[in-house]
Amino acid sequence: MWRVPSEDDFFATLEEDEAELFARNPDADRAPIARQIALAVSHVRGCVRSGRRCRMPSDEGLLPDMLVAPAMDYAAFNLLKRLRRNPNDARTKAYERACSLFEKVASGAIVPEDYGEDPADVQPASSLPQPSVRPKRRLLGRNREEGI
Repeated sequence: MWRVPSEDDFFATLEEDEAELFARNPDADRAPIARQIALAVSHVRGCVRSGRRCRMPSDEGLLPDMLVAPAMDYAAFNLLKRLRRNPNDARTKAYERACSLFEKVASGAIVPEDYGEDPADVQPASSLPQPSVRPKRRLLGRNREEGI
């Protein structure tokens, strides 16, 4: 299932000490959070697009469920760096795991679920048309020069 990541997903990935940073000032502008979520979604969609093995929706805000939590780890790390806070070791490891997962998705080693309204409508990758490419045989000889 594909869905739009929300601020609730972002706050669910934060640890206690990181959540306190945002809880101290509840009236603070949430634009940096929304901006980092949008950047993370854009980055992840680029990785999925690079893998070329998954149908994607036209809505630019949707991500596969399996990539929402890593995308929020990615966004949280980048937001903490933007706020000039040093991420702790757990946040850094989560960021590195997310980046590793995104690299695997981009290379095609991991394929997220296809986007489709009805799973019965989604064709498996093996049923998609495959290009047929054959080398052209050139018959060259002393008396024949075909294929030139």
